[in-house]
Amino acid sequence: MCLTKNMNKYYTNLIILDSNQEEGYYCKGRGWQVFFEQNQSCNTYVNGELAKEIVIYAQSTERAQYVANLILAAHCLYTGDLITDEDRVVYPYKAETGNETNDRIMVGGHNRIGAEHLAVSCLIATKASHRYSYQYAIFKYFLCYHAVPLWGHALDPNFGDWAPGKVVTISTKEHVLYANAITQAYSVLEELSLEIRASSERPSLINHRWNPEVKINLEKRLITAGIDLSEDLMWHIRETPTRIQKKRKPIAQKKTEWASYEVRDIYMKVIDAIAYASWLRSKISAHRLSKLAKSLTICDVANVQHLARRLLLESLGFWRYH
Repeated sequence: MCLTKNMNKYYTNLIILDSNQEEGYYCKGRGWQVFFEQNQSCNTYVNGELAKEIVIYAQSTERAQYVANLILAAHCLYTGDLITDEDRVVYPYKAETGNETNDRIMVGGHNRIGAEHLAVSCLIATKASHRYSYQYAIFKYFLCYHAVPLWGHALDPNFGDWAPGKVVTISTKEHVLYANAITQAYSVLEELSLEIRASSERPSLINHRWNPEVKINLEKRLITAGIDLSEDLMWHIRETPTRIQKKRKPIAQKKTEWASYEVRDIYMKVIDAIAYASWLRSKISAHRLSKLAKSLTICDVANVQHLARRLLLESLGFWRYH
């Protein structure tokens, strides 16, 4: 174990449940390092051995706390799910005050979290630590997902979580939540410099078709970021067309394999998905809400969240990682 000088050791009570307990064992981020150690007080076993805990080495509690939160946000990004809606409380290996000792006892006994994919989350956090734009994008996605979470198979028609019904809600609170989530998710693309760059003098569309200049500029930036433009993006469309969809219909490459009846999901080109997300954000969700905001649905949120997740993970090199 090779550690940078003047670093202190902090426990997180984040327990790794991956079968490969060595993946991401040693991660060296910017100003911090992570190791995995067996937690002797944990009765969880993986492959016949005690599960390992994420241990952070940093120069301050504040820095270690930030790293733990970055790992949790990276886990949400990678899995598309939340394992906790609270910040991770780290505590020092050697407590210096009575309060730190009490905190260690309380956290150690009551706030342990075990999950799969924490190891790869450490790898993602390590890479993100070297660029502020990655870190901002990860936390923006995390806050967006925290505001409007879609648990597990919420929209999967093959599971029991999704039930046909009226997808347009009359709740003005949900209209605001959906609009804010779409705006936040699209800002992830802006952090990655993968947004549409157009103006009144150079519009993105001319006669309802891509402006070649704007299209080529976007495609170049996507390719430079490592985005595979040959892989289309799945887009949820449910129930009867909403006023939003009547105003601007998503451009389909083809229907999904499971599309039938109320489920009208499609595959879109990445650039067309970005264009549609940009329109949802600028014309409906941002600034003063338009009348069309009443037609926003959880599917609209899920689509823009999925687009942001795909582009961020792919930019980081972790899309289709496993």
